[in-house]
Amino acid sequence: MNDLNQQIQAFTLHLIEREAEVRPRKNKRSVSEHEKFLLSTGWLCRKLLAVHTAHKGASTRISRDKNRYKAGKYIPEGITYTIAIEGVLDLMEILRYVQMTNRGRYRRETGEGDQTRYRPTDTFLKHFEVVSSLLPKQLVGHEDTDPIVVQVATERRMKWKDDKPKFITMKVKKEYTDNEQTRGWKDNLTIINDCIKRHWADLYLTDEHWAKLNKELTKDKDHDCSPIQLHRATLRRVFNSTSFDEGGRFYGAWWHNIPSAYRAFITIDGKFTDEFDFSCFNPSLLYAINGNKLNNDGYDIGIGKEHRDVVKQAFNAMVQAKSKLTTPPKDIDWKSTGKTWKELRQLILDKHEPIKDSFFCGMGNRLQFRDSQLAEQIMLHFAKRDIPVLPVHDSFIIIRGLYSELVNVMHDEFEKMFHVPINIGDSAKVTPVSFPPEDVDVDWIISETNEYESWTDRNPL
Repeated sequence: MNDLNQQIQAFTLHLIEREAEVRPRKNKRSVSEHEKFLLSTGWLCRKLLAVHTAHKGASTRISRDKNRYKAGKYIPEGITYTIAIEGVLDLMEILRYVQMTNRGRYRRETGEGDQTRYRPTDTFLKHFEVVSSLLPKQLVGHEDTDPIVVQVATERRMKWKDDKPKFITMKVKKEYTDNEQTRGWKDNLTIINDCIKRHWADLYLTDEHWAKLNKELTKDKDHDCSPIQLHRATLRRVFNSTSFDEGGRFYGAWWHNIPSAYRAFITIDGKFTDEFDFSCFNPSLLYAINGNKLNNDGYDIGIGKEHRDVVKQAFNAMVQAKSKLTTPPKDIDWKSTGKTWKELRQLILDKHEPIKDSFFCGMGNRLQFRDSQLAEQIMLHFAKRDIPVLPVHDSFIIIRGLYSELVNVMHDEFEKMFHVPINIGDSAKVTPVSFPPEDVDVDWIISETNEYESWTDRNPL
């Protein structure tokens, strides 16, 4: 039995049979409840199989917060807390088909928390016969919900033990009513995602390095403690206001959740890729909005190139901020520049006198909306010709050999939208290539093939 849907259906019937032994029901399920039980089992099985295929022993987030299962745009149709969690997941835990690896908890003092995580057990895996190289391709899009997400920052009033109030910023998803604009964005996302789904993006790593990277990622909270799940290849847009004029960038794909250095190893349809971005994008964008072209490095304020990254971080913080930022942001190493924060801030303001009114007015998310609109047009240009382009904010990844066309389109779309030209830069990432010995022999070819066996299985010639 190789068909995954058939295997899931058989497992569902098995669950129902075992349920009568360990957790007898008082009433028989209705037809609707049975369909939702089957749907929920499939949803959970695919999540568990996907994470196991990515890295043996890895776990996946499965929220036990009832609020996350309210019917709406952000939960798959038919998935409810009562049936999916209390009905299926809890039963699977009783039968030892899943193991909880982390119990979710919420920390009131910080407004942060962890979701509950589960991993599949060997007992569960024995019910399925899947081909590891094929499963990710079979699962592409299975977790998709509404591709337009509204997630706003709200302040929650907390109390410390001394009864002094504390305000914590939290991100909350908001429901919205579709209009002509959102329907247009969804239509465009369908074109872009359908193009990506017709192709295959992967990571060219040896089996050893693949396992090592995933092991590291499962311990890294910045990467969701999750391995690379190649089936997550579709995009969604996340807006930061219900007026849809803030944010809107593209997220959700696996290449957004890997260390940036590894993007050099991304392949599309078995071919190496190049990555290009807009040089000094935020400064260039602000100048363009004001009808001007930035003619030099927007992050060079005369204190040395070695401090460029710090200046970039400070510049972006000043654009994002809604006040004068008299105290420095905590996550910027401004002291390494040898300047006081006040001096560093003033040097940036002096450098960018023509756009000084763009600082300290909370413009950052509105800038993201502009760059997301630009990214949409660039990807659409190629998707309509069945050429996948993978976005990473203001940079784009394309099959090597098409880079000149990508650069031209980036130039054209920027100038079309803002009426001024912009410089394009490459990502400066180089994919190492293994060269054969002078006397090529069969053993060397076989050893090279064996080292990349998993990648080769997923990317047949």
